[in-house]
Amino acid sequence: MAIIHPHKSLSGPMTAGDYREQDLLLQLKDGLPDSFDVFHGLGWSAIHDQQQQFGELDLTVVSPDGQVLILEVKAGDVQAQDGQLIKSYGHDNSKNIGHQARKQHSVLRHRLKEAGLSHVHVDAMLVLPDHRLGSEGLAYPRERMVDATQMSAFCSIVRSSFSNGLQTVVDRRALMDFLSSQYQLYPDVGTQIGQVQQISMRLSGGLATWVPRISHDSQVYVIEATAGSGKTQLALKLLRDAAQQKQRARYVCFNRPLADHLQTMAPAHAEVTTFHQLCREHAERTGLSLDFSSEDVFKNMVSSFVQAAEALPQNLDLLVIDESQDFDPAWVQALAAQLHENGRLYVLGDADQQLYEREAFELPGAVRLNCMDNYRSPQKVVSAINQLRLTAQPVLACSAHPGQTPGFHTYDGTAAGHDAELNRCLKDLQTEGFAASQMAVISFRGLKNSRVLSMPVLGGFSTRRTTGKFDKAGNALWHEGELLVESVYRFKGQSAPVVVLCEVDFEELTPVNARKLFVGMTRGQLRVEVVLSEEAASILTSII
Repeated sequence: MAIIHPHKSLSGPMTAGDYREQDLLLQLKDGLPDSFDVFHGLGWSAIHDQQQQFGELDLTVVSPDGQVLILEVKAGDVQAQDGQLIKSYGHDNSKNIGHQARKQHSVLRHRLKEAGLSHVHVDAMLVLPDHRLGSEGLAYPRERMVDATQMSAFCSIVRSSFSNGLQTVVDRRALMDFLSSQYQLYPDVGTQIGQVQQISMRLSGGLATWVPRISHDSQVYVIEATAGSGKTQLALKLLRDAAQQKQRARYVCFNRPLADHLQTMAPAHAEVTTFHQLCREHAERTGLSLDFSSEDVFKNMVSSFVQAAEALPQNLDLLVIDESQDFDPAWVQALAAQLHENGRLYVLGDADQQLYEREAFELPGAVRLNCMDNYRSPQKVVSAINQLRLTAQPVLACSAHPGQTPGFHTYDGTAAGHDAELNRCLKDLQTEGFAASQMAVISFRGLKNSRVLSMPVLGGFSTRRTTGKFDKAGNALWHEGELLVESVYRFKGQSAPVVVLCEVDFEELTPVNARKLFVGMTRGQLRVEVVLSEEAASILTSII
């Protein structure tokens, strides 16, 4: 029994011609083996002389080896006029059957060529179920015509019409998809990323809208807000407002990559720096000798700055401290000492992202705001974070993008197993259309303990990663490459369309491990993939 396309009810035709086509279709269905496919009412469209044309193939048979036979069925009133066969449709509407058949054949051949299927053999046959041919003519060969006297042998004639021994190999699946108009549609990754980023930016403007409107005598504001809540937008709004009012403003964070990122968006006159960069500049001004090959160089810089803070000029109108959970209380006090009497202090942080052992601090008289709204992470990623209970309070999924549940890729605990799984994950993402520039590989470990941060190639991409060394000015030195590879410590405060969190391995989900996992999983705007050991996966599974 032949396979009929489309798979719909064959009942209820509206015209006599439809009934005749239905009878022939059922005859083909019962008379041909299941290695044949038969299409009915196959609509086509083509462009000729910049005009779009439309038509329909009555019956189309596809043989097991991918040959195509067009069956042009002309039932009812058919006449022979001036050497041509004419089909009358009433109301002075007549069509030249030979012309129509040639057009159908030509169009199908042309469209197959456009689809890369020009090697498909296409033939045509005229079926006259209500007429008997009494003679032959040049316009149409008799062996390509079936009349009323041959209806009982219709299926045999169709089968014998296909050529035997064709040497051309046809991709029959591709041919079937073409005839079925099974279009292969793939999401345009670039467009999708742009839309998600644009919508997230609009939605996450809440903090930047209403926090600057709050006033208090203390002029000190502590904003405890979860990842993706819009803290960066708030910081930029504060800096831009200060620039418009000709005020002196300073933004200080912990991570250099975050400072470099914000510097590209901040007003030109705003000072954007890290705490350690500020300490280095102070050390250089005071003549302190700095040896960046020494392990104590940063400790000495910080000590010098903190001790001198009270004597530094109080000339800041605005101070924004970001990533406050990674600041020592003494650092915050030293920074705040440079605000003048009416200066404003905004402290932005998130205890759930604290990756270093720091002593908690309080700012007496401060206005405290809390926000658990995440606008960056896809909804299903936030759902996974809440199921794993990675934060003290549930995170609210406010992104308009549902996204996908994070992919968890387990390995056997060996370095080779990890690398194989990571490379497989990256290649799968590449197959889906993601470019290296749209992905970031984030190690769960720090620079000293990570293997991934030393790899020159991952997933077939050269890697862009820090060398762990600094130039004489204290600037980090980098290996150039296509794919960004960072540690979860340094990537905190940043994001990427796709984040692959790797080297995730622990024997216990300690508070620090939970916070590292939370930080890593909230970096992805569109997709999050996690490469973790079987032991770590087992621990996470037991929580859900």
